[in-house]
Amino acid sequence: MQEAISIHGKISGEGGILAERSGRLLFEIISDIPSSNVQQEADPADRVQRLIRAASLKAGAVSATLSSPGGIIGVLTLLPDLASIWRIQAQLVSDIAAAHGKLAVLSRETMLHCLFKQAISEFARDIFVRTGTKIAVHALSSEALRKLLEKIGARVSSRILARGAARVIPVLGALGSGAYAAYDTFEVGKTAEAYFKELARP
Repeated sequence: MQEAISIHGKISGEGGILAERSGRLLFEIISDIPSSNVQQEADPADRVQRLIRAASLKAGAVSATLSSPGGIIGVLTLLPDLASIWRIQAQLVSDIAAAHGKLAVLSRETMLHCLFKQAISEFARDIFVRTGTKIAVHALSSEALRKLLEKIGARVSSRILARGAARVIPVLGALGSGAYAAYDTFEVGKTAEAYFKELARP
C-alpha cells in the first residue's frame, strides 16, 4: 500500500512527472491564445450556446477515442488526450470572447479562469477580484503562472490517476472519459459565457 502511494505521488503529486508535464503543457496552451473566426453579435446568446454544444460534443468524442487503458503506467499516455481537450476548450473560450467582441482583452489569466475556475479559487484567490459589478484581473508573472499551472496539473493528474487505476471494461471506460470531457467542456463554456457577458455590459 505504501509503495502504491509512493508511486502515485511521484507520478501525479506536486513535482511529479505527470504534474510537471501537465503544467508545462498548460503553460504552452494558455500562453498561445487561439484566434477566432467568430464574428461579434449584438445578442450572442444563441451563438454561444451552439458553440458550447459543439465543443462539448467534440471534446467528448475526442476523449472517448483517445482514452487509454487503466493503470499507473498507462496514465502517462493520457497527455495527448488532455492536450486535445484543453485546446478544444481554449478555442471555445476564444470563440465566446469573440462573439461578445472581447477577443482583444482575452489574457492568459482570463483563459486560466475559464478553464480552471475552481482550482483558481483554491490556489490563487487574489487573481480575480470583484470591484462593484466588474471583475478586476491581476496579471501574473510567467514564473508565478508556471508554478500555479503545476499545482493545477498535479490536481488534474491525480484525478486522472484515480480514474485510470480502476480496472474497468475498456468500452465503458472510454464512454465515461468521453462523458466527463463533454461535461467539463460544457462547464468551461458556461464560465466563459458568464465572464464575457458581464464584461460586455456597459
